Amino acid sequence: MDVSGEVIDLTGRSLVGSSLAPPVDPVPDVLTLADLLADHEFVLAKEAADAALLDSIGGQSVQGLKPKLLEWLMKGRPDGFPILSLDIKPPEQCSDGVTRSLPDYIEFCSGKSIQDHVGLLQAKLPDILVSFANIGGMVSVTVLKAGT
Repeated sequence: MDVSGEVIDLTGRSLVGSSLAPPVDPVPDVLTLADLLADHEFVLAKEAADAALLDSIGGQSVQGLKPKLLEWLMKGRPDGFPILSLDIKPPEQCSDGVTRSLPDYIEFCSGKSIQDHVGLLQAKLPDILVSFANIGGMVSVTVLKAGT
Protein backbone atom coordinates (compact mmCIF):
# COMPACT_ATOMS: atom_id res chain seq x y z
CA MET A 1 0.00 0.00 0.00
CA ASP A 2 1.33 3.46 -0.77
CA VAL A 3 0.79 6.61 1.36
CA SER A 4 -2.31 7.68 -0.63
CA GLY A 5 -4.20 4.63 0.61
CA GLU A 6 -4.21 2.97 -2.80
CA VAL A 7 -3.47 -0.77 -2.80
CA ILE A 8 -0.56 -1.66 -5.10
CA ASP A 9 1.29 -4.90 -5.79
CA LEU A 10 5.05 -5.45 -5.59
CA THR A 11 5.50 -4.22 -9.16
CA GLY A 12 3.76 -0.91 -8.38
CA ARG A 13 0.53 -1.69 -10.24
CA SER A 14 -2.72 -0.61 -8.64
CA LEU A 15 -4.89 -3.43 -7.37
CA VAL A 16 -8.02 -1.28 -7.20
CA GLY A 17 -10.54 -2.80 -9.55
CA SER A 18 -8.52 -5.99 -10.00
CA SER A 19 -9.56 -9.37 -8.75
CA LEU A 20 -6.67 -9.19 -6.27
CA ALA A 21 -8.06 -6.11 -4.50
CA PRO A 22 -9.50 -6.80 -1.07
CA PRO A 23 -13.24 -7.48 -1.25
CA VAL A 24 -15.55 -4.65 -0.27
CA ASP A 25 -18.91 -5.50 1.30
CA PRO A 26 -21.62 -4.24 -1.06
CA VAL A 27 -24.26 -1.90 0.27
CA PRO A 28 -27.52 -3.86 0.40
CA ASP A 29 -29.82 -2.87 -2.43
CA VAL A 30 -33.01 -3.11 -0.37
CA LEU A 31 -35.81 -0.59 0.11
CA THR A 32 -38.70 -1.44 2.39
CA LEU A 33 -42.19 -0.02 2.62
CA ALA A 34 -41.27 1.24 6.11
CA ASP A 35 -38.31 3.13 4.58
CA LEU A 36 -40.61 4.78 2.05
CA LEU A 37 -43.25 5.66 4.63
CA ALA A 38 -40.59 7.24 6.85
CA ASP A 39 -39.07 9.31 4.03
CA HIS A 40 -39.17 12.99 5.03
CA GLU A 41 -40.40 14.20 1.63
CA PHE A 42 -43.24 11.65 1.68
CA VAL A 43 -44.27 12.68 5.20
CA LEU A 44 -44.27 16.38 4.23
CA ALA A 45 -46.41 15.65 1.16
CA LYS A 46 -48.83 13.55 3.24
CA GLU A 47 -49.18 16.30 5.83
CA ALA A 48 -49.93 18.86 3.09
CA ALA A 49 -52.46 16.54 1.43
CA ASP A 50 -54.17 15.81 4.76
CA ALA A 51 -54.33 19.54 5.54
CA ALA A 52 -56.02 20.18 2.19
CA LEU A 53 -58.47 17.35 2.86
CA LEU A 54 -59.32 18.79 6.27
CA ASP A 55 -59.74 22.27 4.81
CA SER A 56 -62.24 20.79 2.37
CA ILE A 57 -64.67 20.17 5.26
CA GLY A 58 -65.47 23.86 5.66
CA GLY A 59 -65.32 24.38 1.90
CA GLN A 60 -68.07 21.86 1.18
CA SER A 61 -70.92 23.14 -0.93
CA VAL A 62 -74.24 22.52 0.81
CA GLN A 63 -75.68 21.71 -2.61
CA GLY A 64 -72.99 19.06 -3.01
CA LEU A 65 -73.98 17.59 0.37
CA LYS A 66 -77.71 17.76 -0.37
CA PRO A 67 -77.98 14.15 -1.69
CA LYS A 68 -76.41 12.77 1.52
CA LEU A 69 -78.61 15.03 3.65
CA LEU A 70 -81.72 13.88 1.78
CA GLU A 71 -80.64 10.27 2.34
CA TRP A 72 -80.29 11.06 6.06
CA LEU A 73 -83.76 12.61 6.06
CA MET A 74 -85.28 9.61 4.22
CA LYS A 75 -83.78 7.24 6.82
CA GLY A 76 -85.54 9.09 9.65
CA ARG A 77 -82.67 11.43 10.62
CA PRO A 78 -80.57 8.89 12.53
CA ASP A 79 -77.93 10.34 14.85
CA GLY A 80 -74.35 10.03 13.69
CA PHE A 81 -75.18 9.68 9.99
CA PRO A 82 -71.95 10.15 7.98
CA ILE A 83 -72.14 12.74 5.22
CA LEU A 84 -68.41 12.98 4.52
CA SER A 85 -65.52 10.56 5.17
CA LEU A 86 -61.85 11.48 5.06
CA ASP A 87 -59.01 8.96 5.07
CA ILE A 88 -56.63 10.70 7.47
CA LYS A 89 -54.18 8.71 9.53
CA PRO A 90 -51.12 10.12 11.28
CA PRO A 91 -47.75 8.86 10.04
CA GLU A 92 -45.54 6.89 12.46
CA GLN A 93 -43.64 10.15 12.96
CA CYS A 94 -44.59 13.60 11.71
CA SER A 95 -42.15 15.68 9.69
CA ASP A 96 -40.82 17.19 12.93
CA GLY A 97 -40.06 13.71 14.33
CA VAL A 98 -42.94 13.69 16.84
CA THR A 99 -45.48 10.84 17.08
CA ARG A 100 -49.02 12.24 17.41
CA SER A 101 -52.53 11.01 18.09
CA LEU A 102 -55.15 11.66 15.42
CA PRO A 103 -56.57 14.84 17.05
CA ASP A 104 -53.06 16.22 17.63
CA TYR A 105 -52.03 15.32 14.08
CA ILE A 106 -55.08 17.10 12.64
CA GLU A 107 -54.15 20.26 14.49
CA PHE A 108 -50.46 19.90 13.61
CA CYS A 109 -50.91 19.50 9.87
CA SER A 110 -53.86 21.86 9.35
CA GLY A 111 -53.43 24.45 12.10
CA LYS A 112 -57.00 23.86 13.31
CA SER A 113 -58.75 21.32 15.49
CA ILE A 114 -61.33 18.96 14.01
CA GLN A 115 -63.94 20.98 15.93
CA ASP A 116 -62.83 24.14 14.07
CA HIS A 117 -63.07 22.40 10.69
CA VAL A 118 -66.53 20.99 11.45
CA GLY A 119 -67.62 24.37 12.85
CA LEU A 120 -67.11 25.94 9.43
CA LEU A 121 -69.55 23.46 7.92
CA GLN A 122 -71.92 23.83 10.87
CA ALA A 123 -72.31 27.52 10.02
CA LYS A 124 -73.73 26.48 6.63
CA LEU A 125 -76.27 24.07 8.16
CA PRO A 126 -77.81 26.15 10.98
CA ASP A 127 -80.62 23.82 12.05
CA ILE A 128 -78.76 20.53 11.59
CA LEU A 129 -76.23 19.48 14.21
CA VAL A 130 -72.89 18.65 12.55
CA SER A 131 -70.37 16.52 14.41
CA PHE A 132 -67.55 14.08 13.71
CA ALA A 133 -66.57 10.53 14.55
CA ASN A 134 -63.97 7.91 13.82
CA ILE A 135 -65.91 5.36 11.77
CA GLY A 136 -63.93 2.38 10.54
CA GLY A 137 -60.65 4.27 10.84
CA MET A 138 -61.96 7.19 8.80
CA VAL A 139 -62.58 10.72 10.03
CA SER A 140 -66.29 11.08 9.36
CA VAL A 141 -68.34 14.25 9.44
CA THR A 142 -71.76 13.28 10.75
CA VAL A 143 -75.14 14.89 11.23
CA LEU A 144 -77.62 14.59 14.08
CA LYS A 145 -81.13 15.86 14.43
CA ALA A 146 -81.28 19.11 16.33
CA GLY A 147 -84.44 19.90 18.22
CA THR A 148 -87.57 18.27 16.80
